Amino acid sequence: GDFIHPDGWAPWSGDQFLNTLYYAEYANTGPGANIAGRIKWKGYHGAISQAEATRFTAAEWLQAGPKSGTDWLKALHVPHYLGFKA
Repeated sequence: GDFIHPDGWAPWSGDQFLNTLYYAEYANTGPGANIAGRIKWKGYHGAISQAEATRFTAAEWLQAGPKSGTDWLKALHVPHYLGFKA
């Protein structure tokens, strides 16, 4: 959206963690979506594919159950969405 600065991110104080961070964008649209002027950090990956973005969905991060890894969420009746909304 238009709230995203062309650099892509708020100013970072110092250079701590710049070699280990992972910044990427998926399905970003609108005036701020042009990645041409983004930061040039080693950990910035630009626009990534849906296959790559899937690595960061709730389904990938919430693996903590005996079956599908998300049964515990269902058992607790926690509202959640595990993937991408259509």
